[in-house]
Amino acid sequence: MTRPVKWRFKRTVWALALAALPWAPPAPAQTAAPTRAKLMINVRAQPDLGSGILGVLNQGEAVTVLAEHGEFVRLRTPGGTEGYLKHKYLLNYAGPRPAPVAPPPVAAPATPPVEIYRSPYPAVPLAGTPTRSPVSSVPPPPMTFLTTGAGAGIQFTAGVGSAFSSQSREGLRRDLAREGYAGEVDKLDRAVPGGFLRVGYGLSAPWKVEVALSYIDDFDVYLSSTALTPITLAQSVEDHAPASGFGLAPTLGYGWNWPGSAMTLRAGGYFSLGNETQVRLNGRPLDVDYQTHSWLAGVSWETAGDSGIWYGLDLQVMDLNELAGLVAVSLRWGN
Repeated sequence: MTRPVKWRFKRTVWALALAALPWAPPAPAQTAAPTRAKLMINVRAQPDLGSGILGVLNQGEAVTVLAEHGEFVRLRTPGGTEGYLKHKYLLNYAGPRPAPVAPPPVAAPATPPVEIYRSPYPAVPLAGTPTRSPVSSVPPPPMTFLTTGAGAGIQFTAGVGSAFSSQSREGLRRDLAREGYAGEVDKLDRAVPGGFLRVGYGLSAPWKVEVALSYIDDFDVYLSSTALTPITLAQSVEDHAPASGFGLAPTLGYGWNWPGSAMTLRAGGYFSLGNETQVRLNGRPLDVDYQTHSWLAGVSWETAGDSGIWYGLDLQVMDLNELAGLVAVSLRWGN
């Protein structure tokens, strides 16, 4: 047998041997069965049997499950409607897929410590660069408009000035004429000397209580008449002429303090200890002696001087039958 015939013989034998081996075709890949409705059932708008109905699934219709909400699932129908129904009415429903486990976070590489080099030589600024003052670690005190804290104790204030009255000679004549007096007012003082001595005590800044002993000089009134005057003239003068003399003024003060200056508003009462105004009719004195009381309002402005003395200007206004005021230059000791 020649060589080509031999090779053809061997190939034929190998082919017959391979054909005799058992052979099976590869199994097709298995696919999951689609999820279908077990029976005709309503698809609702919310996972609640009381919610509205969006549509109806027929038995055997395939659906796409989107998410699970307890015993309900959210699904999409073949018509594209998305709604809810209980998953026990579905065939081939395998339940929710387990959530993928996130890989552990990768730790950041450790940063090697940085060695800080400190120069032994002092820092010298560049030419033309101004040096900076060191920054204090103590915070600055808060800025306040009013002082706070406990009062500083007793204060003494003395003032000397002038008292004035809003009553005029012509005004007093008209007032008395309406009550039956036929005559003239020959004299009525409009401005007289006055002063005060005030003692104050700080309750809690900015509040303080004060008591002042005031003195207003006589607002003398001289009347003249050729006719008989009613016996009530003395009472009429008492009702219209300003009172004068000593008086007590208890007040409550409220103060503002600035560096080197202070202002105080006060309000209270004024109590006259007796009227020293002389009232004369045709040169004869009338018996006009009475006590009176009134409200009092005031304001003072002071500036700090040497040796703890404060210099200021003081104004007090009260109603002593007629509106009266006392303007004085004051000196105060104490904070």
